Amino acid sequence: MRQYFFEILTILLLAGSLAFFWESIEYLARRDYVAAVLLLVIGVSVISVGKEMARLALVQKE
Repeated sequence: MRQYFFEILTILLLAGSLAFFWESIEYLARRDYVAAVLLLVIGVSVISVGKEMARLALVQKE
């Protein structure tokens, strides 16, 4: 059961990081560079947490 939880959480986190990157592109189009950089930092942080959750999901499989 925990394996599925980690897999679902990984997918949600990776999709969420893509949403942050998309918003960052929209802020860059509006020339709001500070907000774009902040969203990029948040996106990278979320994707790194998603990466760790993927590792946990792989460990649970074994």
